[in-house]
Amino acid sequence: MAFIPLALGTVFQMVTQHGIDAAQQAMITMDETQQLMLQAQELQHQEAMDRRSEVFNEAVQERSERMRERELLMDLDMSDRKIDDKITKEWIGLIRGQ
Repeated sequence: MAFIPLALGTVFQMVTQHGIDAAQQAMITMDETQQLMLQAQELQHQEAMDRRSEVFNEAVQERSERMRERELLMDLDMSDRKIDDKITKEWIGLIRGQ
């Protein structure tokens, strides 16, 4: 009958070890789940940043295009003014009889 306490101790140790193994496995699973959740959040943040970057780039391109158009209009206006000045000088010359 001396083997009963020994057998009970062994069974208790096996149950305890099985419980520890199960707890460790549960912790590993929880850690893996948390890592996956963090990766999913990181992907969401990266997608949001990519969208913002695209919107920003489009806004910058539109602004640059408007500035080019404005410069072109200013150049055309300056050309018109030069032509008007030349015509005005010619009229003045005709009026003075030159």
